[in-house]
Amino acid sequence: MKPSVLGVGLWALGAVAGGYAQDHPLPGPDAFFHRVRENLARAERATHLYTYRERRTDIHTNPFGRLGTGGTSVYEVYPSPMRQLIYRRLVQHDGQAIDAAELARQDRAYRERAAEVVRARGARHAEERALAEEEAQRARERRERALADVLDALDFRVKERAVYDGVPAIVVAFAPKPGARPTTRQGRTAQRFAGTAWIDEPSAEVMYLQATSIDDISYGLGIVARLAAGTTATVTRKPVGDGTWMPTSLTLTGRGRAVLFRRLAIDFSIEWFDYRRLPDDLLAPFLDARVHRQAGGGPQ
Repeated sequence: MKPSVLGVGLWALGAVAGGYAQDHPLPGPDAFFHRVRENLARAERATHLYTYRERRTDIHTNPFGRLGTGGTSVYEVYPSPMRQLIYRRLVQHDGQAIDAAELARQDRAYRERAAEVVRARGARHAEERALAEEEAQRARERRERALADVLDALDFRVKERAVYDGVPAIVVAFAPKPGARPTTRQGRTAQRFAGTAWIDEPSAEVMYLQATSIDDISYGLGIVARLAAGTTATVTRKPVGDGTWMPTSLTLTGRGRAVLFRRLAIDFSIEWFDYRRLPDDLLAPFLDARVHRQAGGGPQ
């Protein structure tokens, strides 16, 4: 989650598709945006129902506050509707597999944490299944509120037809909505960006998004870091099964300051792959044998 190279490629593909665009009027914005919004909301509701792998450039701060990168790591991510029970299992770092002893240590620590969380809630929830359903509903509501806040913080405009990755697309421009007052962290961050989205027309799914910040973005009230206006973010989405689309990559590139005065350069990327649908709403999927039978493996 390049941009300049990709932008040139998209322009060229759009020119090739010019004849197609002339013969097909653009869709009505209200109905089209409604479909896109419903699809994004459906994906948000299903986020905790997929386990996946994540490859990311690690970002760290050293004792002097400098924000930097610490290599590339691959995680197996086991979601949970409870934030405390999401398990990010490190399986590779800088191309080297994590050894069995370290995997076993991670697994033991997770089991202990999961048992502690369930015990803490046990006085009010006699059955783990009931707790999983309740927490899943809360997670869906949180994600839908955040998504609505992001979309309500922006203005959208259908621009033109183009081709993205060989697929006919509707190009939509977005910018901060004047007077919008987002209430979530996600909405406030979105309000600092303007950009373009390429949307698969038949499915009304966002395929690719490129955005540039028009204002500074601060972390830790600006004390930890502040990314300057001009920071660029990209997101790619693809179908992962059952007609559901999920993000498959994100990049973030920008410059700013760390700890108020240190120069900062960020070139950060994440890839998400090997999505697998879980059998049900589960509080701790890593501890469910059905999940590992699907993958042909198991915990240490």
